Amino acid sequence: MATLNVQRGPLAFVDRTLDTLSPRDRKLLVAMILFFVAVATFGYWYTLQTMLQSEASRVVDAKRVYQAVLDSNAELKRANAQFASQEVRLRRSSQIPVTAWVENLAKEHQLDQQLAKVTPDNAEAVGSIVQTHYTVELKKAPQEALYRFLYALETSDFPASVDEARFKVTMVKKEKMLDCTLDIVVLSAVEG
Repeated sequence: MATLNVQRGPLAFVDRTLDTLSPRDRKLLVAMILFFVAVATFGYWYTLQTMLQSEASRVVDAKRVYQAVLDSNAELKRANAQFASQEVRLRRSSQIPVTAWVENLAKEHQLDQQLAKVTPDNAEAVGSIVQTHYTVELKKAPQEALYRFLYALETSDFPASVDEARFKVTMVKKEKMLDCTLDIVVLSAVEG
C-alpha cells in the first residue's frame, strides 16, 4: 500500500501555489517580495533617521538651554558678589552723616559760605537699600567752584547722586553767580 504524504496548513497552501506558478511568475513574485522588503526597509530606516534627527535637535536645544542656565548662574553669582561688596560699602558710608559730607565737600571747593541748607526730604526702602532724598541749596555761588562741587559730588565714593538740579543765574558786580537747588539721592543699607 502506498502512503501519500499530505501537508496541511498555510505552508502547504503556499507550496501548492508555488508549484502551480510558472518559472517566470516565480521570478516576478520573488522580485515583488524583494521590492516590498526594500521599500519597507527604506521606510523603516527613514522613520528611524527622522526620529534620530528630531532627538538630536532636542539634545542640541537642551545643551543650549543648559549652557544659558550655567551662564545665567555665573552672572547671578557675579552680581550677588558685587551686590554684597556694594552693601558693605553702603554700610561703611552710612556711618557718615550726609549733611557733614556735603558741608565738607562744599568747604573743599570754597563754597561753605554759599551753602544755605541741606535738608532730608523723604526716605523709601527698596529691598535692603534705603533711598533718602535730600535738598541742597547754594546761594550766589561762583560758576567754576559750583561745577567742581557738582563733579566731586557725582564722582565721589559716597553713594549719592544728583537726581535733579535747578539753576538761577544772577549778576553780582558783573560776575555771574548761580543759585542752585539740588535734589540728591543717598543710598544706605537697611539696618538689621
